[in-house]
Amino acid sequence: MGIVGVLFLYWGLSGEGLLNYVAALAMGFFAVRFLSTTRVQSRPVSGVDEHLAAGGVVVYWRPGCQYCARLVRELGPQRRGIPYWVNIWHEDEAAARVRQYNGGNETVPTVVSAEEHFVARDRQTFERALAVTGRARRAA
Repeated sequence: MGIVGVLFLYWGLSGEGLLNYVAALAMGFFAVRFLSTTRVQSRPVSGVDEHLAAGGVVVYWRPGCQYCARLVRELGPQRRGIPYWVNIWHEDEAAARVRQYNGGNETVPTVVSAEEHFVARDRQTFERALAVTGRARRAA
């Protein structure tokens, strides 16, 4: 997105019109929003069961998801270690687990603890995710 935004900006500067400036700003905005989720260190799905058994929380996510980006921002400094972030686009098994939790849908962010699982999609479920991660222990 950033590259496309720069191209639109270049075309705008070369006299191609105001619309390209607007497109460049829009692309820049979405690129910045996308970067907030890419700062999450995705971990392998093979470590999920051990992490949950140790009292941790797992969040299944994917790049470009606005709800995932919001959850990353909501959790703030807890991003390191709690929760255990798994990108469903990196491994087929991760996507399969999300489908299992959500009735066949790959809906993210899916928050999973030893006791419960849910999709964070509104103020109430974001607060629930904060509470669940707040109670979780940092798994080694």
